Amino acid sequence: MGVYATVARIGRDAEVRSTGNGTSVAGFPAAVDVGFGDHKQTLWLDCSLWGKRAEGGLIPLLTKGKEVFVSGEIGTREFKRGDGTPGFAVTLKVSEIDLVGGKGQGGNQPQSQGGQQGYQQPQNNGYQQQPQNQPPQNNQQNNYGAPDPGQFDDFDSSIPF
Repeated sequence: MGVYATVARIGRDAEVRSTGNGTSVAGFPAAVDVGFGDHKQTLWLDCSLWGKRAEGGLIPLLTKGKEVFVSGEIGTREFKRGDGTPGFAVTLKVSEIDLVGGKGQGGNQPQSQGGQQGYQQPQNNGYQQQPQNQPPQNNQQNNYGAPDPGQFDDFDSSIPF
């Protein structure tokens, strides 16, 4: 069908199953709010991760209430309800997923599983810290990787206006 990307809230813990040929599939429903005001509705996506990505370390973190960014191929699937009436589900074969916050985050670092390789944000949030038990360089306080202000020339002289 097409590619779809959105932020959604997981409705039930992810469950990992196997197909007949042994391929792993992790599935979970995710709620997306569409519209606003009196026209606001909730759209439920039937999300699935396939293959090695369904066996990854991110799966235990995909729990009810977590907010995630998901993108992938969107489609529909027909089914019969318990009472025999027909229904349909909006499906999303997830190609990228990122934890972005939500219930139960508890200060965890954002994590991602895009493409075939997973990604985890650095624990130091990108700052370069001085090793412990060593004095800061240049006898200045630790500036966490920021450049020394004395290294810059006067920028005003190169501005043409």
